[in-house]
Amino acid sequence: MSLALATPVVAAGCGESSNKQSASASASASGAPPDSGRDATIMIIRHGEKPSFGDPGFDETGKQDKKSLTRQGWERSHALPRLFARTTSTAGSAGSAGSAGSAGSAAAGSASSAGSTGSAGSAGSAGSAGSARSASTAGSAGLPRPLALYAAADKGPHAGAHRMRQTVTPLGAALHVQVNTEFAEGEEKELAAAALAAASPVLICWEHSKIPAIVEALGAAPVAGVPEEWPDRFDLVWVFTRRAGTWTFQPVPQHLLPSDA
Repeated sequence: MSLALATPVVAAGCGESSNKQSASASASASGAPPDSGRDATIMIIRHGEKPSFGDPGFDETGKQDKKSLTRQGWERSHALPRLFARTTSTAGSAGSAGSAGSAGSAAAGSASSAGSTGSAGSAGSAGSAGSARSASTAGSAGLPRPLALYAAADKGPHAGAHRMRQTVTPLGAALHVQVNTEFAEGEEKELAAAALAAASPVLICWEHSKIPAIVEALGAAPVAGVPEEWPDRFDLVWVFTRRAGTWTFQPVPQHLLPSDA
């Protein structure tokens, strides 16, 4: 069994000192420190569906792996580019939105069937065929196309599961944006500093239990409406927008798969 996916566009993991140097370099390149209060749009998502009893995970080759996405998680991963099919005034992204949407569809459609096991290999076709309800809502959320993508490190001494990287790899390929995986779970403060220094908009894919720490590090935790914990859902985007030094928050449903609320 094999799974034909878009070629991963992933930055190699680095140590803590390298993380800090990278964040500092990004801040320097942007001309502003990460805590300057400059305008920013930070979007945060949870990784796609994870293994549970009777619903195993599969890696990119179709091999069962408890640290990888389930079949539905892979469907979500390949459908994710459709959320950013339209460019908004806050995106600041080069290139046409239409080409990104087409690339996302091509990436999703490239997954080949892995046989009767129902493995991740069927993710691409299922992601396309199983989401008729979402076709009319694709891109309708008005989410800006990310200029920077972050996912938790899945290599190295502090590495977590592969699900975060796997979730946003097709999106990175569709948008031609490198997925930064140099920060591991537990380094949410460093991640937030780098995200605030990076070109905006930014999308972060993370372990749901650690997302509140990212929000806290951004300085957005006190904003009205921000939950104390990520809900038991895989189909949300938390959008934090800072304008003139003031944060606002909006939860946006993905509406990508038939099972999404």
